[in-house]
Amino acid sequence: MLFSFIVPVYNTSKYLDVCINSLLCQTGADFEILLVNDGSTDISGRMCDEYSKKYPNIVRVIHKENEGLLLTRRRGFKEAKGDWFICVDSDDYVSDDLLLNVVAVINDCSPDMVMYNFQYFTDDGKTSASRLDIENMSVYVSKQKDEIYKYRLLTDDVNSLCCKAVKREIVDIDADYSNCGIKNMSEDAVQVLPLFTNANKIVYLSEPLYYYRKGQAAMTLTRTYDSWMATKTTFLITENYLDVWNVSNELKIKFYTRNTEVLSNYVRWVFEKSDGKIPKTPDDIIHTISESRAFCRCVEMYDKAYAQTPYLKFSVPIIMRYIKKKNTKGLRRFFALESRLLSLK
Repeated sequence: MLFSFIVPVYNTSKYLDVCINSLLCQTGADFEILLVNDGSTDISGRMCDEYSKKYPNIVRVIHKENEGLLLTRRRGFKEAKGDWFICVDSDDYVSDDLLLNVVAVINDCSPDMVMYNFQYFTDDGKTSASRLDIENMSVYVSKQKDEIYKYRLLTDDVNSLCCKAVKREIVDIDADYSNCGIKNMSEDAVQVLPLFTNANKIVYLSEPLYYYRKGQAAMTLTRTYDSWMATKTTFLITENYLDVWNVSNELKIKFYTRNTEVLSNYVRWVFEKSDGKIPKTPDDIIHTISESRAFCRCVEMYDKAYAQTPYLKFSVPIIMRYIKKKNTKGLRRFFALESRLLSLK
């Protein structure tokens, strides 16, 4: 049983040693470390080559032009030789006994996917736990996978590919993601959809085995117009899985309600940034949204009983009504009033 650690690399020379060394010390099974350099402009590429020379039987390097995290990870899947894939971001690191724990679960339970918990950390030494509250050694098969689907549809807590060991057979290795409109944002949320679908058995480990560097992801975009477009694409792709997974009508309503709230936040952001920092005017964006099938479906399915906060229960219907009427003046007045009220707190 061979494991492939797949590590996309882009301008993370400051953290790369810690990441790679946390992988080199793994025990419990044979493994390779596949470093996929996404056109780094710092010394990251040279560092990758140095590790390959020092550990030629373990470390392989692929140099490619810059395409973003999604296609870089996909390249890693294609080139990996392992029976199992484990994704690691190059500014993070893993527990010394990650592989040992994963192998023990595989030997005992024969799953197609092992999920494990994670912990956030910052450069100044602060740590914080994930929001996941799942019992250790929970097993999901057949209808029990509905719980995993619920986590995916209503939270971001199980999206990360870096907190999963996945069997090669369930990975859509040859799927073409080149035209999906996503580079560095929401890429994991899209890729986990077929993995959850294809996995007949999923086992969860509650121990944090992955350490995620908070606020330092070099390959991740900050909030921009492109990142919002990636969120929209992710919604449209995820929506198809409501039927694939045969989820309940209640879960569908909760899914659409959550995404209506996300859309409301996007519209609020548009008006905050309507100073030339986005490629379209607020009027154009509101018109496009109001005519979209996604907006109509969200409005149709929205149920304020499932709003995440009392304020959203109040504000989202107002925002949606103004969008439906293409009333940008009304939206401006509402957001201005909202801003004044918040400043009084």
